[in-house]
Amino acid sequence: MKKLPALLVLAACAGGGPGSPAPGARQETPRPDELARAAEDVVGFLRGQVAFDRIRLADTVVLYVAPEGGGARAALPRERLRDPAGWTVRSGGSGTAYSFAPPAGATELTTRPGRHLNCMEHPLASRFAELARLPHVGTRLQPPGAASCLQSWNLTLVFDPDLRPPTLVAVVHDRWEW
Repeated sequence: MKKLPALLVLAACAGGGPGSPAPGARQETPRPDELARAAEDVVGFLRGQVAFDRIRLADTVVLYVAPEGGGARAALPRERLRDPAGWTVRSGGSGTAYSFAPPAGATELTTRPGRHLNCMEHPLASRFAELARLPHVGTRLQPPGAASCLQSWNLTLVFDPDLRPPTLVAVVHDRWEW
């Protein structure tokens, strides 16, 4: 009888814990309805309505300000994002701090899986081509009965394509006018 060589395979999993797939399990890209629910939870957290433990974040999440707002970005560790006040990016040239937490009066939420919202719908590739290939959801909050999109607050939430439940890896903050 011929002996076959032994093969040892070691794998490391990011995250682990409840809801994680078994080692070697094939993951499917999250469905649009799953992405929309995850986006609603993240926005709910930023509004102070959802517990931090209910949202799934990567170990590091990159926050982006749209090019018209200065194009700044910051890679923040999950622990810093435990408080909505930590979701801020300082723009290089002007030094302006952009908060990703929505204003209190904005309560009407719109979500669009696969789109970027900045008053109107756009492809995310128009702002950040490198993020457009990842699953994403455009979100917009407006005050009740807002007559203009100039009063809207917009984030596009970008998720890991291989993790379920959807896990946030990046966020784009955009406005119609900066």
